[in-house]
Amino acid sequence: MNRLRIRRGKGIHLSVIFTAVVVLSVTLTAALNTIVGFEAQKDSLSTNTLELNQITANELSVAVDTIFGSMTQSLNSASAHFSNAENRGRQASAWLDLVRGSTSFFNSLALSDENGKVTAASPDNGDLVGHVLKSAAAKQALTERKPLVSEPYVAVTSRLIVLVSQPIFDKDGTYRGFISGTIYLHDNNVLQKILGKQESNLNGSYYYVVDHMGNIIYHPDKDRIGDNVASNPAVAEIMAGKGGHMKIVNTKGIPMLAGYAIVPSVQWGIVSQTPTATVTDSVRGIVARMALVSMPFILLLALLVIGVSHRLAFPLRRLAVYASLLNKGETEMEKVPVLRMRHHLIYEANELNRAVIDAFRVMGDRTEALSLEAHTDALTGLHNRRFFDSLLASWDRQQMPYAVILMDLDRFKSVNDTFGHLKGDEVLRFLAARLNVAKRDGDYACRYGGEEFVLLLPFGDKELAFRLAESVRIGLMKADSPIGRPVTLSLGIAAFPQDGASSAEVVHCADLALYRAKEEGRNRTATYRGETADV
Repeated sequence: MNRLRIRRGKGIHLSVIFTAVVVLSVTLTAALNTIVGFEAQKDSLSTNTLELNQITANELSVAVDTIFGSMTQSLNSASAHFSNAENRGRQASAWLDLVRGSTSFFNSLALSDENGKVTAASPDNGDLVGHVLKSAAAKQALTERKPLVSEPYVAVTSRLIVLVSQPIFDKDGTYRGFISGTIYLHDNNVLQKILGKQESNLNGSYYYVVDHMGNIIYHPDKDRIGDNVASNPAVAEIMAGKGGHMKIVNTKGIPMLAGYAIVPSVQWGIVSQTPTATVTDSVRGIVARMALVSMPFILLLALLVIGVSHRLAFPLRRLAVYASLLNKGETEMEKVPVLRMRHHLIYEANELNRAVIDAFRVMGDRTEALSLEAHTDALTGLHNRRFFDSLLASWDRQQMPYAVILMDLDRFKSVNDTFGHLKGDEVLRFLAARLNVAKRDGDYACRYGGEEFVLLLPFGDKELAFRLAESVRIGLMKADSPIGRPVTLSLGIAAFPQDGASSAEVVHCADLALYRAKEEGRNRTATYRGETADV
């Protein structure tokens, strides 16, 4: 015991003081850093979650806006078809069946005359044709005579629906009624196909869709569909035409981190949100793990002091450089400086170093894989419509000349009807493979939609495009197809800048040429040349 007493005049050894000061300083610093780190991590993770939810909402709004654009085009085409009185006759229901089966946008379609009387329906269950529609949505369509998307309401079939309508005018401009498509909100519908059936998320995140009045259109909990949540702050922002992100307390009294965006074409909104408690729990776990990791370092500092602190500081400084690169989003391994460090005594430092390097590699691989997936058609492996639109937008900005070959499989519906959709998919992949072989290096083969495909020829002209198109058409016709009989193509060609001042105009011209090829008997290539197209 006497040896443990401090003798007067001798004081305490410097090593003891230094060790005590270091241990006390590190302990106090660790405690302070834990408190500050908790708040900083909470704020950072909350901000990242808010931004991620807004990105999710924006991406979903683009998808929903795109599908509503396609819905409008589909109904507009149907309206043009029914502007002819002959087409509003007995075969109208069959034609509606064809439209509904080929697009799958709507759960049902109905043709109504100028008095609101249903003259044809798909599916025709015998309980709608002949009835006069008296819903507010139908009356609005009859009164306003313009394209409309209704609020949710209970139809005569007792279903909660949204009605999308398009007016019909004959060639003299006389109003002849409207064609309408319905979305059954409680049944399988196009929104569920686009947004996906949300699985149970471990962190409680989910998203939902509301209309311009705050009524829930889509929700993972179907019992919530039709509820009005206009009092939700994020929904109130949507109703004011704004997108963004904010911390909210939802109508159920649960604090949420919400990102939200507008669907421009229908003034709906999408809210993607995560419970605030999820972030708090995650930060607590991080801080607890940080505390556990820090304790061994405090003990090492008490024993080794300066030497160990120096050995610890060097790898941590190096790891901080890597961490800052990760924080800035740098994922390419060749841009990461080589770590020149001898093997360190601390196992954790070596493991952290390897983990950071692996993190760069994994993040780079994931980024590349996600980028490829976002621009690739899952069925054929070709570039998808999103890539097609993005590439043409880039070429528009550069004013780069190019040619477009738009093609469509002839009578593809009969292939599906006769051999089944699996064989139909094989035919699509068969064509995709031949396009990949036929195109030049630098050309782009895309799936435009359904049985339509596109070849984009940068710096190509229509003469080159015609030769390539004919090579594809003839080669496909002569090849042994998956269905055991010849498969033929109709193709339309247009070029920039000869046929249009923008990619939209050029693609439209190619589509007109394709339509002419179909009209003139199919299995041929048509080049767009204004009123005197050359085949």
